[in-house]
Amino acid sequence: MRMLYCGQLTAGNTCSMRKDALEHLGNAVTALDLTSTLARRGPLTRLAYRSAWRLGWAPDLERCNERLIDLALDIQPDAIWIDKGVSITARTLVRLRRELDRTRLIHYNPDDPFGGFGYAGWRTFIRAIREYDVHIVPRRANVEEYRRHGARRVFQAMPAWGYAEDVHRPLPRTPEAVRCFGADVGFVGSFETDRAQAMLELARNAVQVRIVGPWPAEFLDERMLHTPRAVMGDEYACALSSFKIALGFLRKRNRDRHTSRSIEIPACGVFMLAERSDEHLSLFEEGLEAEYFSGIDELVDKARFYLANDRARERIAAAGRLRCERSGYGNMGCMQRLLMQAVQ
Repeated sequence: MRMLYCGQLTAGNTCSMRKDALEHLGNAVTALDLTSTLARRGPLTRLAYRSAWRLGWAPDLERCNERLIDLALDIQPDAIWIDKGVSITARTLVRLRRELDRTRLIHYNPDDPFGGFGYAGWRTFIRAIREYDVHIVPRRANVEEYRRHGARRVFQAMPAWGYAEDVHRPLPRTPEAVRCFGADVGFVGSFETDRAQAMLELARNAVQVRIVGPWPAEFLDERMLHTPRAVMGDEYACALSSFKIALGFLRKRNRDRHTSRSIEIPACGVFMLAERSDEHLSLFEEGLEAEYFSGIDELVDKARFYLANDRARERIAAAGRLRCERSGYGNMGCMQRLLMQAVQ
């Protein structure tokens, strides 16, 4: 299939990994990078952009719409896959539908435009929902919400994220990796208040914890280890592989029931202790392929139990990795299934 793939194609992010998987599946993929250049803009431009974003709009600083139209008309693809197209307008899609009547317009959205984050930055996208042929969403609640906004067709991806087979794999705990990332219990990701409370409670109970990511200093504690930078790609897999237990938190305001880490942690052969949800339970069997918690007390109890029981922890970690392989949770399998559903 001849495809035009549009998204923020920063090296090591999941958008790039989905694009790579489509290429590995044999599709002829032309990429259009929509990565924001806001950080390189002047202070007045950044202020104006952020003000518009808070009001619900995503200004098209990168001329995404113009570039998309020009490239699509040039290559005449069978399908255009847009990954989180917050700045792609309904007008652009109407023109593409008119001039490329055989091209399937597919939108994949890893985030939640109707959740607790409100409409910040999403108004342009919401107005364009009705112009896509099909939407792929990670949240069951989104299906009806998209329909109410005129979606022609929408379905939930389950799992919504895969693991990159060449990135998310078990890595050795080298002395250098342990120095940078090693811990009994670790979390890689962004700050949330409930996450900070959970990490602090583990530390108070004499559990060695490490946070990997640029968290605010006021939410750190001297009992915590901290690697204050974002990690991606191989370094991300290295960080996960340096933990005995990797935590999987859900962002409540984003109505998460599983996340990319829900797949990536077990794919790295690491024991996953994640927040209990219906989707987590369907992806990995509790007590056999992963472990779950529903509150801080259960988190602390299970962390302490499995740190004291190496064989049980290692058995579950190995079973989680095997489940990823057997169930086709890799990006190749996930993207093949999603593409087949989107074009049928």
